[in-house]
Amino acid sequence: MRRPFFLFSIFFLFMAGNLAAQDISGYWEGKIAISKKDSLTIGLQLEYQADTLYAELDSPDQYFSGQPVSNLRFADSVLSFRVPDFNLSYEGRISSDGQRFTGVCTQYGKKFECILSQGAERKLFPRPQTPKPPYPYRTEEVNFHDRSGKHPLINGTLTLPDSTPKGLIIFISGSGWQDRDESLFAHKPFAVIADTLTRTGFATYRYDDFPVAIFRKSTTYDFANGVRLILDSLLQRKDLQGVKIGLLGHSEGSLVASMVAADDHRVDFTIHLGGVAQPIDEILLYQSEAIARASGELTEKEIANGNAINKRIYSIVKKCKNKDECAEKISKVWNELAAKLTDEEKVKYNMTPENKFTAIQTFSSPWYYELFRIDPKKYLKKIKTPVLAISGQKDLQIDANTTEKIMDKYLTGKTLYYFYKMPGLNHLLQSCTTGNPDEYPLIETTIAPEVLVIIVTWCREIAL
Repeated sequence: MRRPFFLFSIFFLFMAGNLAAQDISGYWEGKIAISKKDSLTIGLQLEYQADTLYAELDSPDQYFSGQPVSNLRFADSVLSFRVPDFNLSYEGRISSDGQRFTGVCTQYGKKFECILSQGAERKLFPRPQTPKPPYPYRTEEVNFHDRSGKHPLINGTLTLPDSTPKGLIIFISGSGWQDRDESLFAHKPFAVIADTLTRTGFATYRYDDFPVAIFRKSTTYDFANGVRLILDSLLQRKDLQGVKIGLLGHSEGSLVASMVAADDHRVDFTIHLGGVAQPIDEILLYQSEAIARASGELTEKEIANGNAINKRIYSIVKKCKNKDECAEKISKVWNELAAKLTDEEKVKYNMTPENKFTAIQTFSSPWYYELFRIDPKKYLKKIKTPVLAISGQKDLQIDANTTEKIMDKYLTGKTLYYFYKMPGLNHLLQSCTTGNPDEYPLIETTIAPEVLVIIVTWCREIAL
């Protein structure tokens, strides 16, 4: 469920630029040293269109390309661009021979030296399902402030069919900061689903997670309140009066959908993709075991040892009375467990001092600390409206079999409850070989077409 952090997975910007006196069009590539041991390749495609300079940013190591940048400028031999929403900027000076930019990339206050040079071949990662304009429906940027009305909180895209909508479906993304398309490795699953639904007569709203500074302090309860704010605002629109309202959540987003649907009468149905029905500690234990086994890098004994360590730490997180106590006790137990391991075993079981620092920061964060105290079953049993759940049989992040058993227990007998366990699909609902997350960027298909058919067919039945 937890998504890995990708330093440069957050470039989603509008294009701007000025005509430069020197022709710098072409592909530029370089490496950023994000730590002493790790580096990240980035690429910049620059080209002129109607005397205006445009740029697209690539991250080949993360399998994405073609993200436009903002505030692009090339003047006095200096190239610069910014990402204001994420406190990121780049500035580099071109060499006298015009073959490289020597500069600095800054993100969240950290500076990384980066030399961009010409000559490398640009790698593109085709995603044939990603919708492209012109669209046979209307799109509208719809943004909301927090309840005080003072601070921007939610930015999103509303899609509207030309005719009266058959329903409105609000999309809720999974764990970790996500943009409105739930973009990952150049896949944009929410854009694909929204396009499919709107073409068949449904309005949709998909939105970026809270601004990063707010997101870092938020919990799953805050995400649920964000959905309620969206409902408060969108249901005031004249063109959405009287339509049925649905929530579509992926991964942790399905938990948020359950939390809102359990006590909000305005929600008429929910759709759960790779849905959550177990407490987070059970999900993490399944995830680490399943992925380790699929990777084939650990023996069964090593997998069991790793899970024993994880169980010990998770039990501490669940029992602690506050975040400070959580950090203190994790540190104490970590030292105790690590003292029994060789240096090689510490690396194998992710028990190095660096891992310890990351674990303490993560488990004592507001989001993780509260998530360990949420039991999804509490909300599932309160849902009275129709539910569609679709999980991949090869999902190695959330156990489809256990999810099915729990949902069947609490939802069977309710109107229009269906659970589809799809053969050969992973957590992103892509057709896959093993289900290992390492395959996600290698698969061109964003979401299996049969999943889209199920969603549309079921929503049409709801709309009747």
